[in-house]
Amino acid sequence: MTGNPSGSFVYSIRRAASMAGGFVYLGKDRARKARTITSVSIDSRTCVPGSLFVALRGERSDGHDFVAQAVHNGARAVIVETGKVARAAHALEGQCAAIIAVNDTLKGLQAFAAAHVAQYPHVTKVGVTGSCGKTTTKELVGSILSCMGETVRTPGNLNSEIGLPLSVLQVGPTTEFGVFEMGVDHIGEMDAMLDVWRPDYGILTNIGISHVGKMGTIENIAREKSKLFHPGVRKGFVDESCEWIPWMERERNCSLRKFGPASTHGFGGAEDLGLDGWNISYQGNKMHLRCVGEHSLLDALAAIDVAREIGASASQIKDGIERMEPVVGRSEVISGDVTIIGDYYNASVDSTGRILDYLGGVRWQGGKKVVLGSMKELGELSACAHESIGRKILAINPQSTFLFGNEMESAWKLLRQRGYSEKLFFTDDFDELENAVQHDVSKGDLFLLKGSRSMAMERLVPVIRSIG
Repeated sequence: MTGNPSGSFVYSIRRAASMAGGFVYLGKDRARKARTITSVSIDSRTCVPGSLFVALRGERSDGHDFVAQAVHNGARAVIVETGKVARAAHALEGQCAAIIAVNDTLKGLQAFAAAHVAQYPHVTKVGVTGSCGKTTTKELVGSILSCMGETVRTPGNLNSEIGLPLSVLQVGPTTEFGVFEMGVDHIGEMDAMLDVWRPDYGILTNIGISHVGKMGTIENIAREKSKLFHPGVRKGFVDESCEWIPWMERERNCSLRKFGPASTHGFGGAEDLGLDGWNISYQGNKMHLRCVGEHSLLDALAAIDVAREIGASASQIKDGIERMEPVVGRSEVISGDVTIIGDYYNASVDSTGRILDYLGGVRWQGGKKVVLGSMKELGELSACAHESIGRKILAINPQSTFLFGNEMESAWKLLRQRGYSEKLFFTDDFDELENAVQHDVSKGDLFLLKGSRSMAMERLVPVIRSIG
């Protein structure tokens, strides 16, 4: 991962060290020769001339093992833990790259990013969190605000306590608006992100049981996500159907703005165009949203409300909504002899249930078939959550159902017990899944691919398309 894709900064090594809360080791000669840094990376393979490499410790690898490779690829400085300076110095013997020592490299990265953002107080800051819908909402808000002025936003899905500091390095002197996702999967993560990006406007798309395995309870999830509505936030926005609104208003001592069909001012209804998305009526204007499903309509209403609060005109809102392209892997429609709804970037009970409801309501002449991968990080609620998906499948009764992953066994058992009469297949082996799907593809089919990120359901896209 590399931050600063726009190349908006140039910092001396000493300035960078100060921003990260560290000091330059082996000082003047290396710092003088290295001169300046113009980008930040946490992956030695993506370092280029001018990079600052931050050696983070991960579950599977330690960035301190790759400082030499980072410098070989162009890094002019590396940020390492104080206790590993000698090791880094040995690895970089004879190289001109500077070594910056900090107590904690993740906190150093976050401090560097916060110091960078602090130079641009004129930027209007938007933060988006929630159990699902963050990326589509972020893209819609960003698309509208870009009609008003220079806007930067989270690239891809860099929305964690590591991804956010890399993302915000796009902010620069000419930036007017910043829209960044702030995803949390453990207690305390939102606090770290608020130190980096303290939004003027906060959007909470929903509160579900995603990450309950790490968080413990849904109340903990609500508490952590609602920290987005910090004391300095100008306005917080929440889905009108969220049952946690009164609790959050008490917890955060604030009044929250609701968005949704009954709450979004100026919303005049929407026409469901099936796989072509929605025609939305707003303040007498008609606009085409190319994202499918009621969940996407709700994301659009959130974006409309926030953009209107910031100052967008009705015409700017229309232009922004219509410019926005569906995000790859998020309710993306892939047309062809066989049509695929690719919603495989991630999965929660809410998002899986919503896309299944949508599939059930779509008018389609051919066969409707679903391929679902496990939903992860649900802890003790995993079995009942997957059973609930089995009940959804029963309700829409697709022609074929393929279930992949150990956790999906609960859904498979429920479907068998309840007498699901269509084709039903379950496996924990991807090769078996691929073979089964290959032999069940016919021209005119509509396939839904959905699963948590680790299930990599997108691997089936070329398989389905080649057969069709």
